[in-house]
Amino acid sequence: MNKASIFMAASWIGLGAFVLTAAAAVAKASSAIAVPLILLMIGSSYVMLATRRADEYTEGLWNAGASVAFGTMLVTFLGLPAAEGFFDGAAGTEDGQNIPAAVVPLFAIAAFYIGLFIKRLLGGL
Repeated sequence: MNKASIFMAASWIGLGAFVLTAAAAVAKASSAIAVPLILLMIGSSYVMLATRRADEYTEGLWNAGASVAFGTMLVTFLGLPAAEGFFDGAAGTEDGQNIPAAVVPLFAIAAFYIGLFIKRLLGGL
């Protein structure tokens, strides 16, 4: 098994672990389910990081995912509180911050996998 195959398998495992972690969070499952899934996602991310330079294709996939994740993090870190403040001010509610800051890394992780798999689906475009 070459490094590119390992990268591809790790990307599928990471995506699956992320989806299952999100489903466990929505279902309010115990941490006995969520913690192993999060560790699996972290482990697969490390494997992808270690094998990202297997060839030009995997490096392009990694760069696409990382670029989309970075852009999403910048936009959500700055734009989400501003949008919430604008809508609270327009509605006259002003009841504080309702959107927790912990959603920013979740959006970034989701954006990484979205960028990676869209680049994978589009191929060389």
